[in-house]
Amino acid sequence: MTLQYHDHNQHLVWTVKRLLNSRLPLTGRTELYVVHINASADDQGGLANRVIGQTDVNTDFVGISPHLLEGEFPEFVGTLLMAESDDDIKAVCAEYPHMTIYYTMGISTYPLNDKNVNYRDLARKLESWNIPNLYVAFVNGWDMYTDEFEGFDRCDKINEGFKSFGHAKLKFLMANHRLCIKYRRQLPQADVQYFTIYPSRIADSPGKASWPKSIIGKTGNKLRSKKLVCLNNYEKEHRTAIVDTIKPYERDIYYSYRADNIFLKKESVFTRARNSDPKFLRNQDSPPYRVISNAYAWIANETFFSDEHSPSPAGASNGGWGVNPEWKYEFTGFITEKTLKGFFFELPLLVVGLPKTYDMLHQLGFETFPEIFNEDFDIIESSEERMAAIKETLINFLDTPLQEIHEKFFSPVIQEKIAHNKERIRHMAKTDPFNSYAWKYKYPGG
Repeated sequence: MTLQYHDHNQHLVWTVKRLLNSRLPLTGRTELYVVHINASADDQGGLANRVIGQTDVNTDFVGISPHLLEGEFPEFVGTLLMAESDDDIKAVCAEYPHMTIYYTMGISTYPLNDKNVNYRDLARKLESWNIPNLYVAFVNGWDMYTDEFEGFDRCDKINEGFKSFGHAKLKFLMANHRLCIKYRRQLPQADVQYFTIYPSRIADSPGKASWPKSIIGKTGNKLRSKKLVCLNNYEKEHRTAIVDTIKPYERDIYYSYRADNIFLKKESVFTRARNSDPKFLRNQDSPPYRVISNAYAWIANETFFSDEHSPSPAGASNGGWGVNPEWKYEFTGFITEKTLKGFFFELPLLVVGLPKTYDMLHQLGFETFPEIFNEDFDIIESSEERMAAIKETLINFLDTPLQEIHEKFFSPVIQEKIAHNKERIRHMAKTDPFNSYAWKYKYPGG
């Protein structure tokens, strides 16, 4: 949902007026993100009037929906401010001239929603203020699939709209690595960073409060009883195919599939409806420790697998995006908590997703595990052929004796990769631009 001050931790989101009245020096901080209340749509693609899916009727600037750490903090340890007027923004720039102040707005998950947003007038207004430390930030750390729709290209629109303001004063925080590459190419002076909210959400979820910092450090080299974990929520064709493949091995695995009413034993969190569980998004990142610590691998059934998967939500008036082979590669730049959780849980993983997903993971600095899972399927374009190859890889793993999997899991090369991936996730969480200072207070040991 759109960021609302009263919905979030009072120490992480302040109004501009509250900060100015406090006269806090903000020592050590270098930037603040200011969200104008005029930004009434949200960065996940929905609009304030709850029109869903692709639409060109929106003219509002898009707000952001950050993930924020929970807990008690001293004073203001965030970087987010709510501005009620242009004067608020001018005032905070004047009060903290040593800091970079970002006029902050979201980027819609569905690009057509941004088609009629007037970036040019905003750029001209900000330019007329002539404030040296005022910059513009575009943020979407949740779901960002592609940048184009029916002849509209959002990057081109932003490029044109902010030419006079200067691309060097633009910052992009986007949850799609391939779109980051595109924006760096087309806006070489801009600050373009890959950013996803999921590392912070995963590492900080309440269900992990009692978890050790190192799962393997806690469990040691003991024999685990299950070969893999495969948890699934929404029904998708590729998830059904994977679940059907692993079902014959149910004695050797942990798995769930809400669509088939298959849940982990003794766990209620997976049976709760989203609308009746206000912490569902947090809880789903915390499967039982007894499960994670007792298995050797993680299967990530990602959001997209087939060219024909449409990212438009159900009920969208346009009927979805249809098939466009070019967009597929932009989709591969987007990964979710489904994959990232495996890295945090210290498990080798097999990702069931679009082609070249593994290539993208390597570019993001993660290690994968060809020593355990044959990854040749990643370059197969055909969805049917890629699924067949994944099934073969999966069955070969499940047919491997448990002792052999155990020995490979605890081999030096695998343990080094596991440790690297865990640290990579933790680094992403600790450097989250909206939580970095709160993280230092909540986790002083890192």
